Amino acid sequence: MAMEEPHNTTPKKKSCGLENDSIFGTIKKFTAPAGNSPKLPTIKDFCILKPISRGAFGKVFLGYKKNNDHDKLFAIKVMRKSDMINKNMISQVITERNALALSRSPFCVTLYYSLQTISSVFLVMEYMVGGDLKSLLAMYGFFEESAARFYTAEICLALQYLHKHGIVHRDIKPDNMLISATGH
Repeated sequence: MAMEEPHNTTPKKKSCGLENDSIFGTIKKFTAPAGNSPKLPTIKDFCILKPISRGAFGKVFLGYKKNNDHDKLFAIKVMRKSDMINKNMISQVITERNALALSRSPFCVTLYYSLQTISSVFLVMEYMVGGDLKSLLAMYGFFEESAARFYTAEICLALQYLHKHGIVHRDIKPDNMLISATGH
């Protein structure tokens, strides 16, 4: 979920080498436990199938992990570091990544990997095949009272979970409410 922070009024820092920029040091791969654990993936370990959405921070693509179960699809959010710097959105992206990494709620999307290259940051997340609430509402025109009550309750539970963990979602709208294959 995208988190917005107050706009920073300090001048933007000029960057001459994005790969050495310490501001991106907080966006790291998940660490694997010591021992005989599998190698952490890189973005090259994923195959991109098609674009599925575009947001304020970047584009989201449908993809799967190569040499793995092709039935397991992921939503892969791609954000260019240069765009993040130019739009002064680094702290928002880091906040989003941290919020996704923290979440263990069935009402919030799961973040599987946080990856980066010299030029981009990638968030590999759970793919929500049901699309978003805005599209569902557009398809039906309106919700019956029972469906409206159901989705309102699930949104409240998600927000309650986030608030309990000190996270305030500042972009609540039907476009940002994703639906799983089971309708949740």
